[in-house]
Amino acid sequence: MTRYKGSLLGILFLVLAMCDCFANDTLYLQQFLEVVIENHPLIQKANINDDIAAAQILKGKGALDPKIYSDYGTKDFEDKDYYSIWQSEAKIPTRLPVDFSVGYERNDGLFLNNENIVPSNGLVYGTINVTLLRGLLFDEQRYNLKSFKLKALKSQLDKEILTREIIYQAINSYLEWAVKSNDLKINQNYLDLITERHQNVVQLFVNGDSPAIDTIESRLNINSAEKLLLESRSNLVKSVQNLSLFIWNENEQALELNTGILPVKLPTLVRDLKELATIINPNFIADPLIAKIDNEIQSIELDSRLEKENLKPTLDLKYNTILNLGKNEFEPSFTFNDYKYGVAFQYPILNRKSKGQLRLNEAIATQNALDKVHYIGQLNNKFLALISREEIQEELLQVSNEKLNNSQLLYEAERLKFDLGESSVFLLNSRERKLLEAQSGLIKSYKSLGKIFSELYYLRLGQN
Repeated sequence: MTRYKGSLLGILFLVLAMCDCFANDTLYLQQFLEVVIENHPLIQKANINDDIAAAQILKGKGALDPKIYSDYGTKDFEDKDYYSIWQSEAKIPTRLPVDFSVGYERNDGLFLNNENIVPSNGLVYGTINVTLLRGLLFDEQRYNLKSFKLKALKSQLDKEILTREIIYQAINSYLEWAVKSNDLKINQNYLDLITERHQNVVQLFVNGDSPAIDTIESRLNINSAEKLLLESRSNLVKSVQNLSLFIWNENEQALELNTGILPVKLPTLVRDLKELATIINPNFIADPLIAKIDNEIQSIELDSRLEKENLKPTLDLKYNTILNLGKNEFEPSFTFNDYKYGVAFQYPILNRKSKGQLRLNEAIATQNALDKVHYIGQLNNKFLALISREEIQEELLQVSNEKLNNSQLLYEAERLKFDLGESSVFLLNSRERKLLEAQSGLIKSYKSLGKIFSELYYLRLGQN
């Protein structure tokens, strides 16, 4: 899309952030998207469609290019000048069913055909070709002008579709990176917490204040936490690799994120996505996928219009004015009695080729029209479903927050009881696991809400 242009600020930020001196810095979503839009190879590929569209327009205008031709032929045999024939002409096509041309003819020789005999200085002629039946309302020249405009528009739509897809994938990769970073953080905190307590449990056992089974219970909990941490590290590495697929510099070199670079916090990210995803008065007629179907329908209608012209008989009139340049000296003379006139008529009796093509075009256009209705319905339904899901997910997020707060309170109470000797390692471990589950559940709620907003943003990108 032409509006997908970011500033160099995001690129500069990211290049500097790759250095260790910018460790523990934050890569914001907008900066990330600026880098993607400026440098991603597939978006660069999409931008080339601007050049393709301009080339299509230029190619279409070529239907009206003036043409110059010159034809010279001579024959000499046995020291005799049989003939020399020279004809040159400049033809000027127009948007109307009328073409103009100006020519010069000069011939001489002993054995010229009578029709080629002209004054020694030659003849200048002007020609008017008028189409009266086939081509009067529409012809190949006008078809080419409109056809290449539609092809140029199709190139622009292809650009918008590809650019939108890359942006959508990039946002989802950033969201996944933020989620996996949070998963790693809570699992690391969980392991640190239970490792510290394990040391206390071992000390209690050494002091004779706790049975040996408590140390085993505590150690088993550490094993589970270590497994979770390793899995979250693996998932984070995978998410970083996916994110790196979207980060390139201006020299078309892929970049890698420094481990010290962090995403924004999930609540901030979801809030930013919500602002991006807001759609006021949705109108999916303008969506590039729908516009591309319209473009195809218009192309078929244009083809049909030309085929309908081909059903008409051909009736062309050609009139040449002739200017005599003189026999010996250059003495131009003009009279309306000197002219060439012609009529050409042609009509294919059955014309099955054009009739068959018209039927085929009508069938394909009907299919495309049904596709358009179907896709518009899909987009509308998707939008309404996303709005409904957003409301539900907002409520789920509140429930997850409340569950986390309650789990935190229960854990703090259980920990206090454990410190007072009124609880066991098993019960405390159970509370900690419930707290971890609540933290993970909150992250999943943010992820689900973020996915909804990314899909809404995908729809919003097709609104203009």
